[in-house]
Amino acid sequence: MKSRASITVSVTLTLVVNTLAAVSGASPAVAGTTSTDRTPRPYEVTSERSKAPFTVAPRRMFVPLTWSGTTVEPVSRAITYRNNTRSTLRIRLRVALRDRSGHAAPAALAKLSAGSVTVRAGREARTNLELRGHGVKPGAYHGTVQVTSAAGQPLGSTAVSVDLHGPAPAPAPAPPVGSVTASADSVNADLASPGIPDLTRRHTLTYRNTGTTSVRLRLSATLNGPDGEATKAHAGLFEVPDHVTVPAQGSAQVTLTFRGAGIPQGRYLGALVATGTDGATKVTTTLGAEVGQEQYNVAVNLIDRNGTAPTRPTWVYAWSISDGGRWERKVENGSGVFELPPGTYDVTTAIATGAGQTLINHRITVDDRDFDLRMDAREGEPVELSPQGIGVSGMVEAWYDTPWYRFTAEGPEGSVFAVWHGPDEVEENVGFQVTGWGKRDATDGPGAAYILSRYFAGRIPPATVWHPSPGELSVTRNHFRSVNLSRSGGLNVTGGYVDEMRMNVTFPQTVTTYIEPGLSYSRELGYGIGYGNWAQIADYRTAAQQGERDDVWNGAVLTTGDFGVGAEPRRTSGGQLSVIAPGGYVDSSGRTGSMDRTTNELTLAADGQTIATGTGQLYADLPPESKRYTLTWDRTANTEIAKFSTATKTEWSFESHHIDWEEQTLPLHLLRLAIAGLNDANAAAPGSQLRIPVKVQPVQDLPTPEITSMSVETSDDDGNTWQTASSAEEDGTWTATVSNPDAPGFVSLRIKATDADGNTVTQTFIRAYEVKS
Repeated sequence: MKSRASITVSVTLTLVVNTLAAVSGASPAVAGTTSTDRTPRPYEVTSERSKAPFTVAPRRMFVPLTWSGTTVEPVSRAITYRNNTRSTLRIRLRVALRDRSGHAAPAALAKLSAGSVTVRAGREARTNLELRGHGVKPGAYHGTVQVTSAAGQPLGSTAVSVDLHGPAPAPAPAPPVGSVTASADSVNADLASPGIPDLTRRHTLTYRNTGTTSVRLRLSATLNGPDGEATKAHAGLFEVPDHVTVPAQGSAQVTLTFRGAGIPQGRYLGALVATGTDGATKVTTTLGAEVGQEQYNVAVNLIDRNGTAPTRPTWVYAWSISDGGRWERKVENGSGVFELPPGTYDVTTAIATGAGQTLINHRITVDDRDFDLRMDAREGEPVELSPQGIGVSGMVEAWYDTPWYRFTAEGPEGSVFAVWHGPDEVEENVGFQVTGWGKRDATDGPGAAYILSRYFAGRIPPATVWHPSPGELSVTRNHFRSVNLSRSGGLNVTGGYVDEMRMNVTFPQTVTTYIEPGLSYSRELGYGIGYGNWAQIADYRTAAQQGERDDVWNGAVLTTGDFGVGAEPRRTSGGQLSVIAPGGYVDSSGRTGSMDRTTNELTLAADGQTIATGTGQLYADLPPESKRYTLTWDRTANTEIAKFSTATKTEWSFESHHIDWEEQTLPLHLLRLAIAGLNDANAAAPGSQLRIPVKVQPVQDLPTPEITSMSVETSDDDGNTWQTASSAEEDGTWTATVSNPDAPGFVSLRIKATDADGNTVTQTFIRAYEVKS
């Protein structure tokens, strides 16, 4: 059936993602880590599609909107921002839309629920894009929601296409003059819907005369357009008789004829004016006509892998590869119809069968006739992506990606299939993405998890089954040491397009991850009792490299966290000292963790007198003259969670004096300890001897101090009594040698380091590690 219908034009802008090198948050390399060089691969990995440390979802958004003459509730669409770095980010948001002529859209069309948002490290935030059709001219609008850092650095965007349907508000007709009135103030003709014979609409308009004499009316019509253009419409669009006579106390009818054949598509507006020959009568009726485009029926018939019509409603999309126009249908009982203008299209769907789906894409050409399109899931080839020989069942997600939409098929491995009907070479900006992921909990034995992701430009490839060997992947054995009293926790592995994969872990335990080389992935380990009584340690945005390595998590000694960027201990030029106790803890591999219900008490003294105290933070006004100050920080870990470093005491001794117009960073350095020779329970053998490298971590922006002396003490009774241990320096590295007791228990450490300027840091770690057979 040949018909005409309106066409929606969607223009999508490309997502911009910039690497945030300054806040990437990758953890330091683990001592002893080994990896092998990456070898060339015969496929494109996801480097083209890899996530940045900051991501925006969705990348594209299409919103159909209905024009309204009155104020209505906005149509709201959510946009999610994920911060995969270790630092909190403040982002700024701006929406910019334009019509098809390139003019800025009215501000009333689109508004964001917030102009700026704070996104915590490793967390998500959300805003709403609110769209209103009231008072805005119908048409197609496109643009972006732009996301930048507080400093103006582009972070990403969401492409937005809005199709605002409905009649434009026609001007109100002038009130009638004289004794004649019309049966309608306005007449609107729909020449855009399928099924209109000869693209013609006819309307009857009745004139009524309340006067005592007949009135002869001269009829004159004007229509301008399309879409607000001031040019006069084609004469063939509208026909009306030249005149009509309305008898006294009677009525007369005229036929208004609208014809769309050969008329450019769009919205036309105008008026029909009836003027009486008596010079005292005038009646105005506003006119509107919506002219569409030539279209043909494409009947879609869906068949699942059982050979029957799908039992669930199925969405089918068609997009024009020439102008990006998009159509969609919710197909019930396996049959649906598209009305498409002539052109070339990709028609895509995902047909469900059982727990899985079949992704199908057909390239079709619509020319001068209707036709049927059968989309048969039984033609599908299996889509599989998982490592060989690791004994983990998983999921597969495959999608065909276009500039205008993404269509996804997902299910357990073995239930996802793909069909491609189209050219062997596709030059458009499209591609086929496959992601496979799976896990095995680490409760009754070692766990495993994998994330594999591969992207193919242009089309669905002929071969869609991949089972790489572990030697082709990035393999990491994550050794999770036992540091919490409950001995249980959870691991979340994310990467590529996998936003969450949680697994249970009983400590101590090993979980091996198998990751596609080239992907950025994150691991978050949580443990504790429950909400508000929890601890977490993470590696964010690690770049997967081919080869094998071992990572130790929560290795002793668990030292205090670093002073954060922007929260360094300072003395202002006005003489105020400010110290904010660092949050969380640092393990032997340099990862930063956090723990609920940890207390921090600070005390500042000079000349044997206490100057100020504070909980979590301390502020004090200092005299201008030079003094030596002692700052003490007592940190107590959550007693219901922590097994090691249950209490930490840090004491700094430093000199400070006033310097005109200068803000000073205070030399409150911290110690970092990584003990080799402990098992996965953070335990050493009774009577053994350990060599413990001691590193000094300087405050941000200060150089690493030169350590001139170091003293080390140990305790096997939680700090009640202390014994001296030896320490020595070689090539700038200090090492403590500790002899462990013969009886089981815990060893505490107290270490004092003095730098070349006479500043000292003394840190005491109660229950630094365990002695156990």
